[in-house]
Amino acid sequence: MLDLLFAAALGASLVAASTIAAARWGHVSGGVLSAFPLIVGPVLLVAAERHGTGFAAQTAAATLLGLIALSGFALAYARSARRLGWRSSVALAWLAAAALGALAARVETGLVGGVVAATGSLAVALWALPAARGRPAAVVAPRWELPLRMALTAALIVGISAVAGRFGPTVAGALAALPTVASVLAVSTHQQHGSDAVLDLLRGMLGGMAAFVLFCALIGLLVEPAGVATAFVLATAAAVLVQAGLGRQVASGT
Repeated sequence: MLDLLFAAALGASLVAASTIAAARWGHVSGGVLSAFPLIVGPVLLVAAERHGTGFAAQTAAATLLGLIALSGFALAYARSARRLGWRSSVALAWLAAAALGALAARVETGLVGGVVAATGSLAVALWALPAARGRPAAVVAPRWELPLRMALTAALIVGISAVAGRFGPTVAGALAALPTVASVLAVSTHQQHGSDAVLDLLRGMLGGMAAFVLFCALIGLLVEPAGVATAFVLATAAAVLVQAGLGRQVASGT
């Protein structure tokens, strides 16, 4: 129980850090930071500790395949937000995510297939987003947003970890990749700042998923032969380096 509570607290703390950074540097930066593996990291760690390294490796591969649904969500929301309000946009985006998630769940693939599927779907969604308009504006978050994001993250980690033990690694991986946090961010940004801000957020989120993909790929590759500690240290360090590089890109406007 203590490992689960620690993982939930860690995820919530990282969300707080990313939210504060987003408020300082803008919507694109907020999207990039939100893509860091805040939820899947603790979920995979708890899976490894409770169910073994083989279980964690399978969950990591399933999470990568599940990013097809996240890509569909982001693209559908971005396209809808140009013409519709947040309610219609999030409904259409979840329909797209559900359809793509159901399709991905039928595919039998390993780690390599998951990496290819995740990278390809994210690249297509990023390419198909509507063109951005100008530089990202600074984000002024309401007081309730930070505790809401922290509470949601902690609840997701606890819930997904509980489901993992009951329904297996494939279901756990698919749940970890669901656009739940993306929904909260997209809706709140759409409400407060409009459709152009949502495009910036989603563009940063899709681009920032490079660190997420690398993290899951390294866990899937290393957790069995190298052990839990080595795999998570190396995967986290790699994700941090990639995310830092993306952050510098955004800050320099390139």
